[in-house]
Amino acid sequence: MVEAYNFLAAWQLFPEKGTYETGTRPKSGIYKIELSEGKKQLLISMNWVTLEDQAFTSNYFVVPNGEEQSFDNPEIADTIKSTFIDLTSFETYFYRGNQIILQVLHEITPKGYLKIVQKH
Repeated sequence: MVEAYNFLAAWQLFPEKGTYETGTRPKSGIYKIELSEGKKQLLISMNWVTLEDQAFTSNYFVVPNGEEQSFDNPEIADTIKSTFIDLTSFETYFYRGNQIILQVLHEITPKGYLKIVQKH
């Protein structure tokens, strides 16, 4: 999975640089992208702390092959689809009942930061 190489890292959140149109910004956070042991899936992990010092974590697996596949947490979504646009960006869609409920764009900026844009 050569396309994933640039993304495989732990990325620190800079909350003051983000734009939060819904919800409140977190106090801190780490976003980690790694290959699973079989090297066919990406593991996306997120850990963050709210301004009220509450800690949260979330993670999911995805095969970025452009095909819709079942999602491991049906409370969030039924299926997921992810694809690499190029070597510096990939997009993931979460579906419920054949409707897109979340779109996540991961993009590495020219300065080497990971920019994440979520559309609900």
